[in-house]
Amino acid sequence: MKKNITDQKSVKIVTLILQILIMATIIWSIVEIVIDKENSNGFNHIFLALLGLILLNVPAFIAKKWHLYIPSRLQIIAIVFIYAHFILGEIYRIYDYSLVFDKILHATSGLAFAALGFSLVNLLNESKNTHLSLSPFFVALFSFCFSMMIAAVWEIYEFSIDSLTGANMQRWQIVGDVLNIKDPGRVGLIDTMGDIIVCFCGSLFVAVLGYISLKSKNNWLNGYLIRNVKDLDYASEEASKSNDENYIEVVKELQEKKNNKKVN
Repeated sequence: MKKNITDQKSVKIVTLILQILIMATIIWSIVEIVIDKENSNGFNHIFLALLGLILLNVPAFIAKKWHLYIPSRLQIIAIVFIYAHFILGEIYRIYDYSLVFDKILHATSGLAFAALGFSLVNLLNESKNTHLSLSPFFVALFSFCFSMMIAAVWEIYEFSIDSLTGANMQRWQIVGDVLNIKDPGRVGLIDTMGDIIVCFCGSLFVAVLGYISLKSKNNWLNGYLIRNVKDLDYASEEASKSNDENYIEVVKELQEKKNNKKVN
C-alpha cells in the first residue's frame, strides 16, 4: 500500500506545484494590465491560464465522477502536457522560439492518446453488459487509429482558427523564418505534416508495444490503462489477474472503505 500512497502523493505534489506556477502567471498578467492598460495580451493570458488551471483538475474529476482508476503516471503526463501547452507554449511563447518543443508535445500526445485507445477497449471489455473478444491486432489498430484521429481533428482546428482569425497556430511565420520559406501555405503544410508524422511515430510505437504485450501476454501496458472500479467485485477479480500493483492497491483500499461503511 505504501507504493500507491507514494504515487498518489506525487500526483498531488506535481499538481500543486503547477497550480502555484499558473497562479503566479495570472498575478503577473494582472500586473501587466495595470501597468499597461493597452496591453491586450494580458487578458488573453489570464484566460489561457484559467483554462489551464481548470484542465489540471479534469483527470481527478473524471476519475471521481465516473469511478475510474487513472494510473498516477498517466495523470502526471496529462497535467504536465496541459501546463506545457497552455502556459509554456501559448503564454510564454516557447512555440515561437523552439520548433522542437512543439514536435515533442505532438509526439507525446501520440503516445498518450494511443494508450487511451487501449484503455477504451479495456473499459468496454470490463463492462457487465459487454464482453469483447478482440484480436491483439485489432486492439492495436484501434488505438493507433484513435490517436491519429485526434491528431487530424487538432490540425483541422489549427487550420480553421488560422483561417478565420488570422492567428498563427500553424506557426507559419516562425517556421518560414527558420526554413527561409516565404510561401505561408507551404510552411503551414510543412508544420502540419511534421506534427502528424511525429504523432504517427508515437502512436505506432504504443500500438506495436501494445500488440506485442497482448500477443505475448506480458501486460506491459497495464500500468497505463484506465480501469473502471465502480463494480468492486469485478474490479477485484480483474486486479488479481493484473500485474499493476497500484491498481491492486487502489481496489483494496476501495474495498476496505466499502466494508468499513457496512460495519458502521
